Amino acid sequence: MKPANAIIGRLTNFFQRRGEVEPNELIKALEREVAKQKNKESLVPNSYTIYLCEEDCHRLSAARLIKALHEAVERKVIREECFMDGTLSIKIKKMTAEENSIVIVSGYVEEVAQDENTINLENEVLSQTLIQDEDSTDEDKTIVADKVKIISTMRTASPRKVEYNLACLTDYKTAEIVFGERQIYIGRKETNDFVLDDVSASRIHAYIAYERHRHILYDAGSLNGTFVNKKPVSRRELKDGDKILIGRTTLTYKVL
Repeated sequence: MKPANAIIGRLTNFFQRRGEVEPNELIKALEREVAKQKNKESLVPNSYTIYLCEEDCHRLSAARLIKALHEAVERKVIREECFMDGTLSIKIKKMTAEENSIVIVSGYVEEVAQDENTINLENEVLSQTLIQDEDSTDEDKTIVADKVKIISTMRTASPRKVEYNLACLTDYKTAEIVFGERQIYIGRKETNDFVLDDVSASRIHAYIAYERHRHILYDAGSLNGTFVNKKPVSRRELKDGDKILIGRTTLTYKVL
């Protein structure tokens, strides 16, 4: 059960010389925060804000790192066998001048901004843009362009949904599918995401959905049933290393 109207959770401080924070350190710190925040209901916060010094903030705010941080938290949720409600939000912000340590603020939020889970080209490439007056050689004549006017004339792509790689399914033949938040279907039918060459499997035998930031395996009304770790299941919250038996084919669920 989610704490009512909870905004801020734990403050995690880790001391580091300014300007020397490495991406892997942020990933490990977030993973520790997820584990620490797990409550009695196996619920963890869905909002994480990392405060860094200005130098580190600019250096580490790239979309690629935000994606890696997002994937690290999602994978940790699965490995810890816990749950998360709502959309995951991860932000990197500049700390105040008097701060001497790096701080992670975690909490529960009902909703996040609409573009939290997207990469927006406009925000990626535009900052304070300087344009030199062509008729002047005097450096004092440099003017600051109006960002709003520039945006209105740009042909930028609309914000796109980020695809995350969280887990994979593999069989003994080394066939593999990597997936994240999208629903995947398993069976003999060629249009399935994971196609089985197994006459004992149904055409659409089972599927994996993404609920509360966990992968859930469902049997799709198959003839011979679906088994996890040798036990029949109709619905199962998957855990790292689970063995899924469909027909005569054994699939292994692995968190990346």
